[in-house]
Amino acid sequence: MAKPQILTYIDAGTSDGTARLMRMIGQQLLPGAYEIRAVMADDLRHDAALFDDAALFVMPGGADLPYCAALNGAPNARIRRFVEQGGVYLGICAGAYYACRELAFHAGTEGAICGARELNFVDAVAVGSLPQLTGGVAYDATPRSATATEIRTTHSLTAAPTTLYAHYHGGCRFDFGDATNHAARILAVYTGIEGNPPAIVSASVGKGCAILTGVHLEISERECKDALRGHSDMAAHLHVCRKLARTGEARLAVFRQLLAHAGLLLG
Repeated sequence: MAKPQILTYIDAGTSDGTARLMRMIGQQLLPGAYEIRAVMADDLRHDAALFDDAALFVMPGGADLPYCAALNGAPNARIRRFVEQGGVYLGICAGAYYACRELAFHAGTEGAICGARELNFVDAVAVGSLPQLTGGVAYDATPRSATATEIRTTHSLTAAPTTLYAHYHGGCRFDFGDATNHAARILAVYTGIEGNPPAIVSASVGKGCAILTGVHLEISERECKDALRGHSDMAAHLHVCRKLARTGEARLAVFRQLLAHAGLLLG
């Protein structure tokens, strides 16, 4: 009998940290229980058996527009059908923006990226980036606009609310507007923004569910340092790694809880 598969998208738009994400997920799982597989857009278009043994589809951080260019139409329909039939979608940062009803990235600015998205797993607007968390520094692809931000989990994710630092780099908050009866569960909130908006959410989609996170729980102090190596201003950003180290055990525990929320067996 084939092992259940963890499928992770690695095609155009995904960040350099995707390999680290795959490794971090694999390290938390019950040994030998799953096969971790990298997936390209062509697999989603042409591999008829791709989702036959899949338990989880991971859309990592990176850039939303290349995801749209490669996956709009039939590939997105396959992802949605997989979830509706009982699968789980885990969207991180750009993968979270991509799975909301619509996104508003830097709305009102020259480089704004706004509009509806096909997956529409969560009936919310994904709003970002969040300069309130970065001291007003605008998002770019360098570590300059990354930080360690404080989030607090809710009872929907952990038995008792847990406050911890998580890596943030251009991610979103989830705006449900005036809706008070939305179907999404709020798993964690940003404590550094007025009103404590949602930072991590999940929602039922048919027989399956989607889990979306604006922060990178998979990034530890060590991964933070690895990402900084080779940058001329590495020393100026080590404070981010030090913050992550302060709540490293809690961050890992919450990351594991997120995987358990996805129905995975942990080691």
